[in-house]
Amino acid sequence: MILQALYEYYQRKADLGKMPPYGREWKPIPYLIVIREDGSFVKLEETYEGEGKQRVPKEFLMRRAKARSGQKSWATANSLWDHFGYVLAIPKPKEEGSDEAMETSRKQKQTFEKEVRRLYELNPDDLGIAAVNKFYDKFDENIIAIRSDQLFGDAVKKDGTNMAFKLLGSMEPVGISESVYYDNDISDENHGRCLVTGEIGPIAVLNDGVSLMGASPMGAKLVGFQKSSGYDSYHKEQGLNAPISEQANFAYTTALNSMLGKGSKNHFYFSGDTLVFWASKDNHFEDEFAFFFASPPKDNPDQNIEVIGNLMKAPTTGIVNDEDDTRFYVLLLSPNVARIAVKMWEETTVKELAGNIRQYFEDLDIIRGKTERSYYTLYEILRNIALQHDIKNLPPMLFNAMVRAAINGRALPELCQMQCLGRIKADQIVNSRRAGLLKACLNRKNRNNQLKKERDITVALDVENKNQAYLCGRLFAILEKIQEDSGTSTIRERFYGAASRTPAVVFPRLLDLSIHHLAKLDRGKQIFFENQKGFVMKGIEAQGFATHFSLDDQSRFAIGYYHQRQEFYTKKED
Repeated sequence: MILQALYEYYQRKADLGKMPPYGREWKPIPYLIVIREDGSFVKLEETYEGEGKQRVPKEFLMRRAKARSGQKSWATANSLWDHFGYVLAIPKPKEEGSDEAMETSRKQKQTFEKEVRRLYELNPDDLGIAAVNKFYDKFDENIIAIRSDQLFGDAVKKDGTNMAFKLLGSMEPVGISESVYYDNDISDENHGRCLVTGEIGPIAVLNDGVSLMGASPMGAKLVGFQKSSGYDSYHKEQGLNAPISEQANFAYTTALNSMLGKGSKNHFYFSGDTLVFWASKDNHFEDEFAFFFASPPKDNPDQNIEVIGNLMKAPTTGIVNDEDDTRFYVLLLSPNVARIAVKMWEETTVKELAGNIRQYFEDLDIIRGKTERSYYTLYEILRNIALQHDIKNLPPMLFNAMVRAAINGRALPELCQMQCLGRIKADQIVNSRRAGLLKACLNRKNRNNQLKKERDITVALDVENKNQAYLCGRLFAILEKIQEDSGTSTIRERFYGAASRTPAVVFPRLLDLSIHHLAKLDRGKQIFFENQKGFVMKGIEAQGFATHFSLDDQSRFAIGYYHQRQEFYTKKED
């Protein structure tokens, strides 16, 4: 289903002219080798545009890069363009002088030259290809002239710099014309029925690579087989074990590379993994999906709030059509050097997904101060429960599980609840993001029947909630406020952790201390806090405080504490 969805995405975008045609790709070519029709070298020409950090090489619609694999990757060259090792037999700068590197670059150049000869035989009337063919006839004298060019040092300074050829007087690189024929007749030996399209045609023995952050810069494979591995069957090797046609291979890898490309709104990177998403047809929801989970854009930090707010009001604003049955796909990829691991694949509809994400933000909603933001993305919430607020300090699987729970409407992972409680105990801070996250954990557990039915946690203080942990959290907040108003250092730093785990040990002592602190207050405050304490204590069970609180009860304690604290600072209307 993954490959079929990617194939359909390519077909849809190609029909709109937003994808390169079969066999082509937009490729940055920093340097062009300008030659005459007789194959003699004229000059090196750089294609960079812009200034400073915005200075980038021009992209051309070149023949698609070929898949390379294994120790003999030098045996595969691209058509009429490649890096300087293939085009000019020049090794990487840091390896220059190494006999092994020199031999590798010599083999690369032989492979590239062989490809040029092959293309000349297929296109004898193409002046550009004929000139490149003659360039290699007189390669020894041409390479001397190239090394003397003033741009040569810059051209080979960076590993992997791509080069192509340009005929003197032409505006475009050689081979860019659609009239150029690239392929020989493919042997019937590699023909078969494609698993993606269902059609019979040439099968890709090696699937193309995908440019995924964290993977090999040469590209990583979403579909691949180790040569002569134990996975081969019926004497079929590599890609023939899972037959995907050349056209389907081109389509799905082009689609994925397009969505992973710079400037694309169809992906975002998080803690080593990349989330990719798309719809089966053009859809506004596709453009804004990342704003629900990713970090806010630096140039507009409030854009996430606006997008989430629009979603929450979608039925009335028309931003998202709640009856939209457009298919929506979510793919989570993890790099593994030359391979890509699929960590998550979800197929749903815009209607279902929008409803689930709206419910996710409703579950996170909790009373907060006037200066705080209305919504926080998943990135911001997870960052708030990470050690030193660094996402890298979180378990890597946490983000994956949170995304899956959000888009499916499932309970949030218990690991998230444990991480949040751990940070609260470590720094004794219960803020809106942490309290809201714990509220979402409990309510979604309750909704998904993962624990006995409990009263849902409300957005603000719930005076009717008689859960013992929730009441203890409220009582702790009241006792802390008494100490604050009496001018004494608060009890939170010393007693919060123990009170939230073993209340029977801590609260009798705290109640005794509160008597001395109350005596320092004026009569009005004394009456107010005595009433507050009495109201909460009336709900404590007759046998007294619980000896131990479970993980869920520790969460209710934190929420009760937060709710009561917010209640103290909420303006009361007559």
